[in-house]
Amino acid sequence: MIVSRSVPFYDDHLLPRKRRWTARHWRWVLAGGDTLVFLFTLFYVLFLASTSGWNEFRIVYDQPLAGWRSFFCWEVLGGLAWLVSLRLARPYARFHALSYCRGVLTICCSLGAMLACWLLFLYTFFQGDLFACLSILLPFAVVLFPIFGLWRACYVSLLKFFLFQPLTVVVGADSLSDAMLTELCQIGQPAPIMLGYIDEYSDIDPALLSWPVLGGNVLLHSLVQADLVDLLVVAPDCYVDPTLYPVLMQAMAQGVQLFSLPDLYECTSGKYPLLNGTSLHMLMEQAHRRALSVGYHCWRRLLDLCFGVVGLAVLLGLLPLLAVCIYLDSPGPVFYWQERVGYHGRCFRLLKFRSMRVNAEPCGATWASQGDARVTRVGRVLRATHLDELPQVINILQGEMSLIGPRPERPMFELQLEQILPAFCCRLGVKPGLTGWAQVKAPYASSYAAAAVKLQYDLYYIRHQSFVLDISILLKTIVAVLWCSGR
Repeated sequence: MIVSRSVPFYDDHLLPRKRRWTARHWRWVLAGGDTLVFLFTLFYVLFLASTSGWNEFRIVYDQPLAGWRSFFCWEVLGGLAWLVSLRLARPYARFHALSYCRGVLTICCSLGAMLACWLLFLYTFFQGDLFACLSILLPFAVVLFPIFGLWRACYVSLLKFFLFQPLTVVVGADSLSDAMLTELCQIGQPAPIMLGYIDEYSDIDPALLSWPVLGGNVLLHSLVQADLVDLLVVAPDCYVDPTLYPVLMQAMAQGVQLFSLPDLYECTSGKYPLLNGTSLHMLMEQAHRRALSVGYHCWRRLLDLCFGVVGLAVLLGLLPLLAVCIYLDSPGPVFYWQERVGYHGRCFRLLKFRSMRVNAEPCGATWASQGDARVTRVGRVLRATHLDELPQVINILQGEMSLIGPRPERPMFELQLEQILPAFCCRLGVKPGLTGWAQVKAPYASSYAAAAVKLQYDLYYIRHQSFVLDISILLKTIVAVLWCSGR
């Protein structure tokens, strides 16, 4: 829980502690730990290889394993491969480093990319046999992956230990900032120790805030000078105050972490804050840069094609059984075509297995709800296992949808939601998906408020599209299907 200080802050005996380690120190710990784990594992595997007399080393180097020369060659090529993997997976990003699952998943993706590049380098520079290189790298991977995963989990546990929770001050006191911080406290992760707000021109009633207003820029300067702040969170409106910049620059020079409140909200909650037009402009600019990434575009296209082909084979195999079950339970068509709004606002016909009775909407389109009476008995099973969505592999193969992306809405709901939530149209900047970040993080939306929450998740995905995030979504989707958590 975040600690609230309702008493004068400047009494020394009330302070929990002084600042210990800066963000720079933690980055050095993480990078140093990764390096030590990598070197130790490589040395261990090469030592075993040299003592067991593997003939594969003769094939790779055209000579027996010869001390430091061979070790140095392996280290150099492994280092180059690691640099390539860092560029692809970004394992040191704060969003990944502060989570058990994301941290371990990110480092595993980085190691997988590293091993692939390493294998390519070995085969290219030494003209060795591919199977010989694999016979050396695979034992290394078997040892490396669990040790790296354990080390990353220990690192996250150390960060969340109460002695290392950062002393936090928020610059800018207003109701929006307070609501965002309160939501972050309810996420369930260990939160920083909140000391209070700094606001030079505060006119809000302190009783409406969850934490006290400590003072103005002079007090902030004193706190930074005394090393009593680990983390500074700046509300969006405070960046227009020119008197604040010297204090922020001094804080950064002394190793204090500096975050804007929207960035901290994104990093912790996995949602994009709906603030103003400027932030949405930055969102679309970021999404455009992602779309221009050739490597990511190839990954997504390959993923769609592979899933489409495999999914089509599964669909053809299950179609006779599911068709009989659907018809016997509720006579009528097996498939259900529904118009949806897709990429750049183009409408297309989305294909599903029919899970509701015929003519389920006599009065027009309505929100689906929990325990909807229109759903048939077989339809409940199809929805729980998400098999009703399987025919959409045809939409994916036709290029109308992607495997991962925001769920497409019906045209009437799209118009209504765009009127209530102007940012809703930003979802049309990417292809709609069969699954997505919003689908695995939030339940079905049956109201405008729930749609607003899912919109935040969709906008976060649009802004942070990456290989690691896609893998995370796929793993969460597999878990949801296995646990039959559909509605």
